[in-house]
Amino acid sequence: MLETKILKLSQLLSHSANGFLFVDLKSQNVLYCHDDLKELLDTNQTFPFPINLLADQTDDLLSFIKKNQNGIYPSLVSFRKANEEKIQGNVRFSSAQEFFEGTTEIYVLYVDWKTITETNPFKQTDEFEIPFLKTDSFGNILYANPRFLDFFSLTIDQIRKKSVFEILSLTEGAKQNLLKENIKENLEIQSGFGEKQKFQLQSFITNQKNPTNQEITILLLDLSIIQNAEQTIKYGEDKLRTFFATINNGFVIVNQEAIILEVAPIFKFLLFQLLAFEVGENIFHYFDLELKTKLTSVLLESIQSQTIQVAEFDFLLLGEEKTFEIKYIPVRRLNPNDKKVMLVFSDITEAKRLDRQLIESMKFASIGEIAAGLAHEINNPLQSALLYLEDLITVDETDPIERRDILKKIESANLRIRDLVKALLDLGRMESPNRDFVSPYYILVRTSELVEVSCRKKNIQFSRHAGPNLPGIFVRWQEIEQVLINCVVNAINALSEMEIPRENPKIELGIDFVKSQKKDWVVFSVEDNGPGIDDETLEKVFLPLFTTRRNKQGTGLGLSISKKIIAEHGGEIYMKTKEGVGTKVEIFLPAHLDENG
Repeated sequence: MLETKILKLSQLLSHSANGFLFVDLKSQNVLYCHDDLKELLDTNQTFPFPINLLADQTDDLLSFIKKNQNGIYPSLVSFRKANEEKIQGNVRFSSAQEFFEGTTEIYVLYVDWKTITETNPFKQTDEFEIPFLKTDSFGNILYANPRFLDFFSLTIDQIRKKSVFEILSLTEGAKQNLLKENIKENLEIQSGFGEKQKFQLQSFITNQKNPTNQEITILLLDLSIIQNAEQTIKYGEDKLRTFFATINNGFVIVNQEAIILEVAPIFKFLLFQLLAFEVGENIFHYFDLELKTKLTSVLLESIQSQTIQVAEFDFLLLGEEKTFEIKYIPVRRLNPNDKKVMLVFSDITEAKRLDRQLIESMKFASIGEIAAGLAHEINNPLQSALLYLEDLITVDETDPIERRDILKKIESANLRIRDLVKALLDLGRMESPNRDFVSPYYILVRTSELVEVSCRKKNIQFSRHAGPNLPGIFVRWQEIEQVLINCVVNAINALSEMEIPRENPKIELGIDFVKSQKKDWVVFSVEDNGPGIDDETLEKVFLPLFTTRRNKQGTGLGLSISKKIIAEHGGEIYMKTKEGVGTKVEIFLPAHLDENG
């Protein structure tokens, strides 16, 4: 009787609509589906059949229909074709209860199709060589990839009617935990051909924030492949240890508390031989409190930022002062809570000594560049002093005021000579390895005194500027002065060697205080209106031994050493240039409010 009424009603509706179906909300079954709809979805299901075989998320849809009785469902509904392709459509619905008697709750659903917007969401996983399946939050299988189906000799229709617990033989504990949390368990599974194979089951719960719409992804990893991979990794680790044993560095793995987890077997690295680091102890416990605190803070910074950090320290080893460098390299793990860092110790004592020699050689090269100008600058006040002395000797000056005035002029000339010689001696003196808290203006004035005379000799206008409220800097000030002199000398050479000289050649030396990258910086600048630098040359200016003045005794070391000096002070050096306009070198150094750095 019910089937007859549905058939008659469908014949009436066919005149005005094509995409419709009859659904009984009570049983959640499709009682009738229009032929056009059946053809589009390529379904041959026998009526009645569950609506969830035809559409996704039917619980929400049917619940909405039951509350509203007539209307339009607010979201698109995905309908499944037999090949798993999905088609989305808007669903209108109306109650047909007035046409039927009894306890049924029959509704007519009209589907307005949209363009196909989604294909099989598991299409990419069909290519997986790993057996893979998805279930709902109750363990009912939603999908299994071809590799899984082949292993168990099942079809997609067969698998949909099963629970994961019917397919996989799991322990009671695993059954309970599978629906609650991500699990990992080894198990032996019998294939559809009767063969037994060992797998590692790994499950992952997705959409955990919405328990009503959770899905569980299950992977079956071949244990023999995992074991082979582990053996390969172990073999690689053994080879790496052997490699470490042949090089002059120390390698240690530590956790975030600086506790040693592993020490590479180093036979040549002297520091490790004498200190005998052991697994389980704090790597820095041999050092004094101040150094331990410093090195630990760098470790924490490396872990927090997940970036490579570098620290240096001095250590008395067998009565000899040694300089060591530690490179902190975060070890990336799948587990974000597994925080480990590889510490690479290097003895850089000899490298530091060679660096000092390079800096000294650059320093004396600069002295040579400015010596001629300084000689001229010393000669002028010297000649003046000699003339005044000659006046005193040849003329019997009886006026005490005039005599005093001549002596003051002689004193002034000699003080000028003393200051120039002192500046030159300071420049050539071996500087202290320790840093001092100094005013950047002090460095600016000293540099200006040394380079201004060279500018005047070349008829180059020299000027300087200093911004207000400059903080101090914690540096080896002789090195910073050397870098500035080198930059000014480069500018002098660029201007004086132009094929068509500038009418008003000029160089400006300055200091400013800037905030950049959430840090405070003191910025020294050297700017000229010289020929500028082309792009190809600009890429190479900081490379060691690169010079455009090879035929004019250029060494190509000045800028590369300058860059190294600034980097050691935690700063940066940049060059801005425009061909035919000029060049500006900017040197960024960390600003400090007091001598504690």
